[in-house]
Amino acid sequence: MFKFFKKKIVEEKPKNLQLISLCLAYEVANADNEIDDSEKEILLRKIREAVDVSVVSENEILAIIENESKKKVSFYDLIHDINKNFVKEEKINILNLLWEIAYADNVLTVDEERLIRRSAEMLGIRPSIVLKAKDNFKD
Repeated sequence: MFKFFKKKIVEEKPKNLQLISLCLAYEVANADNEIDDSEKEILLRKIREAVDVSVVSENEILAIIENESKKKVSFYDLIHDINKNFVKEEKINILNLLWEIAYADNVLTVDEERLIRRSAEMLGIRPSIVLKAKDNFKD
């Protein structure tokens, strides 16, 4: 799953890993089965930061992420790749991205929060850090 980013985009390894973290962010944005314009704009901005959009557009990357999301059964592969390649500080940055996406539309759904908390648990991030990150984006 999401092997497209590992094979086709042959940029620096960190860029590919940023895209994998954006796949997880997409899952949070889509947790309520609707991606708000503000959530989509954050995703597109983060894609632009991660990829040379002169080669492939951010909308094309987002479409790939959407298609891969529809095919997947579990996001375990995303978590596994992140755990394998990211250090604690980078995982906390991903957690912050997830909260940013969840609060982008000013509505935190139960499904979004559940997905973020489960992801953080699987990434080995302490609950106190999860709550602190949540509070940073709550207002």
